[in-house]
Amino acid sequence: MRKEAISAAFLLILTGCVGTRGPAKPPVRKAVSLLPSESWPPLIDELDGASFEKAARNLRRYLKDKGDGFTTFGGMKVGRQRLDDTLREFSAIRKLASRNEPLNKALREKFDLYRIQRSSAVSGHFSAYYAPTIPASRKRTRIYRYPLYKKPADLIEADLGKFDKKLKGRKAHGRVSKEGRFVPYFDRRAIDIRDSLKGRGLEIAWLKSEFDRLNIHIQGSGILTFRDGSEKMARFAATNNRPYKSVGMAVVGSGAMRRDEINAETLRAYLKDHPEGEAWLLARNPRYTFFSLINLPDGGEPSGVTGHPLVAGRSIAIDPKIVPYGALAFASIPLVQVDAKGKMLGKPTTTRFLLCADTGGAIKGPGRVDLYLGHGPRAKGAAHNVWEHGDLYILLKKLPKRVR
Repeated sequence: MRKEAISAAFLLILTGCVGTRGPAKPPVRKAVSLLPSESWPPLIDELDGASFEKAARNLRRYLKDKGDGFTTFGGMKVGRQRLDDTLREFSAIRKLASRNEPLNKALREKFDLYRIQRSSAVSGHFSAYYAPTIPASRKRTRIYRYPLYKKPADLIEADLGKFDKKLKGRKAHGRVSKEGRFVPYFDRRAIDIRDSLKGRGLEIAWLKSEFDRLNIHIQGSGILTFRDGSEKMARFAATNNRPYKSVGMAVVGSGAMRRDEINAETLRAYLKDHPEGEAWLLARNPRYTFFSLINLPDGGEPSGVTGHPLVAGRSIAIDPKIVPYGALAFASIPLVQVDAKGKMLGKPTTTRFLLCADTGGAIKGPGRVDLYLGHGPRAKGAAHNVWEHGDLYILLKKLPKRVR
């Protein structure tokens, strides 16, 4: 899943020895730090328990499907069984605890708590996403002119590790050109302006506006409402793996709007008022998303990269190079509250336990988090107004004592 946000990947600073020809280099800043128990924040979960249990069950199914093996966290090799044990043990403790009481005392004996640090001053940087509901047509018409495409057959994923052991784990996405060379796949400009995919029968639906198409590309999935009243889920299938660039930030960079003025609705209005520059601005984001149409899932929520439905308010997208899928997180963030129509009511700080179940093109580096907020007006109103700094932690069940 993917979102309109600026990818600000955090690079660790390398240490160096003190020399006589200049100042010493700054010390290494750890992205993941184990906290002593006396430094733990109050671990209070402000959401209902049912949503946590649902999200935890989904993640445990994912971990079971993946089977035994290791993931990486904070330079450690962490077994998937340990992630599963963490969710199981925590669920048992949470059920016995009062909703308004900190869980610190119950958790200290059996869990380790790690603080994620994005920079020297910031622990976590939070945005939010949702599943938009968008009018659509199965055929192109005068009104519905903007196609959604399924994954093209010539979009190839290459495992670079098979060519060079130094590149193990790295992949490239591209296509074979007419000259027989492996080249990057078409970008947004080539697809939407030069019609590089036109006439190949890849269209699965047609939308009313360029903004609607960009929005579902960014969110990664959405509910399509067709003209006959039927609904389908447009589910993420693949991307061209080009870099993600924020269209909103392109508008800000042009001087047309300030950063504090721009959100989904002001961007929509700007593009509508400036049709002559719409194609150019949207092409600033070369990343392109492809979809598949499926029946609307129970509850109407899409699946994350784990293959199981996301849970509103609980599921988060993270950078799996930093935090593994299946991890249990805790966060404290200022989070906008909205009414049933999506109108903003306030922005109090919330604390809650979260489940790492997704990722996105703009979600890179330590502490970068995207919170899934569901579908409908309430989710839309909240998701478009989250861009906050907060605190992010990961819980792991302690390793047992060695027996051999």
